[in-house]
Amino acid sequence: MDSALVYLLLLAGVAIGWGFGYRFARQSKPPEPDWIPNVELLLAEANDVALERFLNVPQLDDDALDLLLKLGRSLREKGEADRAIHLHQSLFARTDLPKHSMQALELELAVDYAHAGLLDRAERLFLELLDSKGRVQEKAAFALVELYEEEGDWQQILDLHQRKKLPSDDTIARRVAHAACEMAEQARQQDDFLELHKLCKRALKVDPHCARAWVVQGDLAHVQGELREAVRCYLRAVDVDGQAIIHTLEPMVDCFRQLQDLDGLERYLGQHWRDTHYVPALIAQLECEAEQGDASAAISQLLQELTTQPSNQGFFALVELVMRHRQQLDKSQLLVVYGILRRIVESEPRFVCNHCGFKATEPHWRCPSCKSWSTLGSFVPQPPVARLKL
Repeated sequence: MDSALVYLLLLAGVAIGWGFGYRFARQSKPPEPDWIPNVELLLAEANDVALERFLNVPQLDDDALDLLLKLGRSLREKGEADRAIHLHQSLFARTDLPKHSMQALELELAVDYAHAGLLDRAERLFLELLDSKGRVQEKAAFALVELYEEEGDWQQILDLHQRKKLPSDDTIARRVAHAACEMAEQARQQDDFLELHKLCKRALKVDPHCARAWVVQGDLAHVQGELREAVRCYLRAVDVDGQAIIHTLEPMVDCFRQLQDLDGLERYLGQHWRDTHYVPALIAQLECEAEQGDASAAISQLLQELTTQPSNQGFFALVELVMRHRQQLDKSQLLVVYGILRRIVESEPRFVCNHCGFKATEPHWRCPSCKSWSTLGSFVPQPPVARLKL
């Protein structure tokens, strides 16, 4: 009996001790919020009180912090930069957040400042974040470069790159190269041609695929009458980036004409058309062919190409060729023209949504883009607005 009593008393003591310990542990834990808000609730009007209540929670876990960061971005996107700044400043003032969370908050606050037009504050925070690592550093670098681009402060971008403050990224390299080209354009306006070449070489060193650096040098050579050098630069630009033809076509055609090398220009443009199907290149090629006395063949070739790839631009060029060189189309050619016009009209939009601007060739009760009902009406092309000559 004595052993049984001692055993029961021992069990009772353990149970009582465990109960007191559990109660003490519950009391020592920080109080948890008795509600879990969502972004929609916090974004609702007149809910600043709910937001302040959430911000004053003694401890924030990762989920709660992610929610608040998402809320701040939503406020910023809605144009409420002041509320976003208040939110991020309140979080940034806390002392219980880990370092990586503080860096994320600093980045969001810098973006808030940029959206609010407080560019000096945004620049200062972005510069601080360039010394961090990972995604925060990359995002800060992109945002800072974009800020300097908006301000036209190209030298700052080059200085950051020279000090190796920017990440090694193709997109960043492209932006740095264009910053150098912008400064090269400024050097050209100041007749500092040595600086122009220096900046273009720097752009190509940063981004070997920077076609603009070749275009800038070609434009300088064109203005100075160094036609062969200009052609070399223009051709190099197109070799680097085929889309550079939109910047080089007109000056390159002028250089070839001054060099009296229409045959070379025609061969080059014909090859470029076959490679890229850039319609202005085809038009320029056929203009060369027509000027050399074969307007009929040029018109026939243009009709053939338009049959494959009809376009308003190509059709307009066809009309210009016929009128300028006083050509007449026979019956078969007129039938081809009719077929081309019909295909052009069929591809044009006939209906437009008055809510989102979506264009369609078939009528819809419900807009396929914005999903609004009864918003599609007939598409009426607007005539170009005539520019007043001062």
